[in-house]
Amino acid sequence: MSKKIALKIYTPEKLALDNEVCRVVLPDGRLNLTIIPQRAPTSLILEPGVMQILDESDTVKEQYFIDTGVVNVASDICTISTLHLIKTNAINKHQALETASAEPQAADFYKMIANYFDSFAQTKS
Repeated sequence: MSKKIALKIYTPEKLALDNEVCRVVLPDGRLNLTIIPQRAPTSLILEPGVMQILDESDTVKEQYFIDTGVVNVASDICTISTLHLIKTNAINKHQALETASAEPQAADFYKMIANYFDSFAQTKS
């Protein structure tokens, strides 16, 4: 059995995710950062985007929209503090735009989600 990473994600309200995973791909500006077992200790500022959880064969098992935050990786533990974490299949473009209007302090995050759905629709056509 392959070594895993303890992934812990905190939002202001709660511990939002606490899983053992094979790999995590985090948005980091224009590039993505892959967290793997035995990675060198790392701390960084998280950019809003799509976080992916991968299995042993690098197949995407879960995807989440994740907001800005802080990532700390050490001793096969990846701890993330972020403002928002939403499973990609738990929201649609219409809901994201409605929430962006209703919550001005989080508007940029929800507009990013709406733009993701626009980009995803364009790549399918």
